[in-house]
Amino acid sequence: MKKIDLKEYIENKKVLSGREKGKNLRLRLKIDEEDNKEETVEINIPKEVFAFNSSYFLGLFGESVRKFGKDKFLEKYKFICTNIIMLNILDGIEDALNNVDLLGGE
Repeated sequence: MKKIDLKEYIENKKVLSGREKGKNLRLRLKIDEEDNKEETVEINIPKEVFAFNSSYFLGLFGESVRKFGKDKFLEKYKFICTNIIMLNILDGIEDALNNVDLLGGE
């Protein structure tokens, strides 16, 4: 299992927002490459983060959610986070599957 600690990438931010910031992190983390591997990826989101906005999630994982579907995505990417952040992630998954990010905007 590959482990990614977002603490190393988000510079003590408490709110993760912005589609472009999510897309940039997707590139830094090489999520496209991870999508093509069999290995499970554990994503640790620091407990200090209190919001993981849909725009950020869609930039970071939108393509992956559409590729795998909800269940397979959640098998591939294991999120270690607070319950509130997990609710944000589940909302982001629904938005990705409903193509919300294809409508543009933040």
